[in-house]
Amino acid sequence: MEHNHFKAFAASLFARYETRMWRKEKDAFLQHCKTEFAKLGYNDTEIMVREDKTGGFTSKNLLVGPADADVLITAHYDTPGRSGYFMALNPIGGSVFSMILLGFLLFLLGFLRGFLQNYYFDIAVNLLPLVLVAPMFIKNKHNRTDNTSGVLGVFRMAELAANDPVLREKCAFVLFDHEEIGLVGSRAFAKWRRTHCPGKAQGTVINLDCIGNGDVLSVMTRKDHEGWHEMAAFLQSEGYYVMKGRGSILATSDHAPFAGGISLLFQKRSLLGPLYIPHLHTGKDKTCDLGQIERLCDSLRKYIGERP
Repeated sequence: MEHNHFKAFAASLFARYETRMWRKEKDAFLQHCKTEFAKLGYNDTEIMVREDKTGGFTSKNLLVGPADADVLITAHYDTPGRSGYFMALNPIGGSVFSMILLGFLLFLLGFLRGFLQNYYFDIAVNLLPLVLVAPMFIKNKHNRTDNTSGVLGVFRMAELAANDPVLREKCAFVLFDHEEIGLVGSRAFAKWRRTHCPGKAQGTVINLDCIGNGDVLSVMTRKDHEGWHEMAAFLQSEGYYVMKGRGSILATSDHAPFAGGISLLFQKRSLLGPLYIPHLHTGKDKTCDLGQIERLCDSLRKYIGERP
């Protein structure tokens, strides 16, 4: 029964809600999610679309369960523009190619400055930001890894909790808005939670980001904390090939605003070594392994259930 509901929810997202970039698309998606979480047995008082504000933005974050839960299971639901060509996340060089590409462009501009008249050089310099930024506002048509997979992971965990009293008592589930423009939704929610639930400021936050494609499980945190080490060790014992990452440069997902935040992310190893997320922010983002999501959620269910 659980399995069929999860698969049906996934099919509905792939068919009707795979793009969630503009407000009208997001609102339709949130209404659909409210209906689907209600089918799992969560009542109206447990399902809330919060309007959290920060930095001039109002983010609509979907909260299922109590905001002061011991564990938050989270993901972002907004989808990106078509900036994947610049990110250069490919099977040869992985993410390192993005840095090489940017460095090459800057070097090329500097080299050409000696040959071009200032007028043409100024045009090139002014066009570069446009070339890099404009695609971010062009809607990406397929977003199954980023981050429909994370949304599905949150839904699956909520489905498991609906039939597991221990999990339901410990957990709440949050889908964040505006991750793609700088973690705006999660930052606003984290600020509100620190003020209204100060006793949970160090609570565990498990963020699911791009968990539908890849065989290397990256376990990331912004700052070192015991829960990060515990989770990485547990997932390693579950048979995953785990890579740990820590630091600000890795804090580019919704775990970052939380002191006890941990982000889980599946990646692949490129031919030259660096990890990468296949087809990120491109129209080829069409892969989402539902079996892999279910297996990860089963492991998380065990991990949360065994913790005091």
